[in-house]
Amino acid sequence: MLSKSVARRYAAAFFEIAKQQNQLGEMEVQLQRLVDDINANRELKKVFNHRLIKERDKKAVVKDIFGGRISPVMMNFVYILIDKKREVYLEQILLQYVEMANVARNIMDASVTSAIELSPKDIKDLQGRLAELTGKNVRLKTLVDPQLIGGLVIRVGDRIMDGSISKRLQMLKNNLSKTKLRIS
Repeated sequence: MLSKSVARRYAAAFFEIAKQQNQLGEMEVQLQRLVDDINANRELKKVFNHRLIKERDKKAVVKDIFGGRISPVMMNFVYILIDKKREVYLEQILLQYVEMANVARNIMDASVTSAIELSPKDIKDLQGRLAELTGKNVRLKTLVDPQLIGGLVIRVGDRIMDGSISKRLQMLKNNLSKTKLRIS
């Protein structure tokens, strides 16, 4: 839990800087790229997260690898994380930042799982309907799970709407198992 509150504090500070500079989207892209690059290189990740490597050495590695590829604002932010020994929270900071940026841009992420792939028209219709219900621009992620048999499972924020056939069959099974049969 501590890691989430630490990440939230640093993300909030970085978010405010990005907002002041009107660069919410650009900073999100750079932060995502930075996290992806670090995660893609096992050696870089070891160096970045190692507690015994000196701050100046970590900064030199970051400057060598990312200098010119990320903005000075991003570079300074990473340096602050290194100085404060918070670089291990970078991935969680990204998640918190994206959440804050989405709120500021009136965007809500949602996912829909179906038994078969949805058509582009179905996706657009569902996205429009969810936008009406939430009052936000909805970014919809689609997943396919044949075990659903049919129907949809929609996740919006912390709400789940399960209209799948497998769920209905499970509910029917539970209801039938509770019912006592009388034979006349």
